[in-house]
Amino acid sequence: MSERRLFVPGERLGGPRLTLTGPEHRHIGLVLRARPGDTLTLFDGAGGEVEAEVVRVERTETELALGERRAVAGPAVSLTLLCAVPRGPRMDFLVQKTSELGVARIVPVVTERSVARPDAEGADGKRARWEKIAREAARQCGRADLPIVDPPVALAEALASPSLPARRLGLFVWTELGSAERSRSLRAAVEGTQPAATALLVGPEGGFAPAELAVARAAGFEAVGLGERILRVETAAIVAVALVAGAYGMLD
Repeated sequence: MSERRLFVPGERLGGPRLTLTGPEHRHIGLVLRARPGDTLTLFDGAGGEVEAEVVRVERTETELALGERRAVAGPAVSLTLLCAVPRGPRMDFLVQKTSELGVARIVPVVTERSVARPDAEGADGKRARWEKIAREAARQCGRADLPIVDPPVALAEALASPSLPARRLGLFVWTELGSAERSRSLRAAVEGTQPAATALLVGPEGGFAPAELAVARAAGFEAVGLGERILRVETAAIVAVALVAGAYGMLD
């Protein structure tokens, strides 16, 4: 998008002026190359936007004059993605693309057959990086809200979390070739529906263990398929989110 946008927490957008320092100031000057008189859009990550005009740009700070605040309607359906953590930078890519597609929450999960298993010491750093990626993706694609990125948790804990919408359509992507579980496609499962919330569960390339399938079903998740190909975790997640978002009109 050509529009200049910057994320600023809502509690800082209440007054007539805003002074930016540090990384925000550098982003305004070096990335956006804003000068006095230029305008940009500030978004608060919770569905609010403010038009701002650059008043002055100094060596260590930038001052903005703030206009009226407006609410931006979010997607009609809240979409939560619970996804096994793939190895290496593939999770970064997954977070970026599903954030662009409109997910409301990303829950990284560790399953029995997961290869990537973030330890407690590294989990906070990974989550902080994923939050930054989601924030930048929201800015780039014009969202006024920010996806929530949870810390990595075990699958059973994720399915029992109170943050998971109680009233939802729950679907888990099943990739076991030849299984009767694949008789219903994800597209067919969401076609013609418009629930208040949908939760998508995507497992690792090795698939879910039998006990995990039982836990998912007990939590109200239905098995769906994405066709005959075995997809990487990040590919399956992006395709699943895109299909659901398209079915709900989030890409219209």
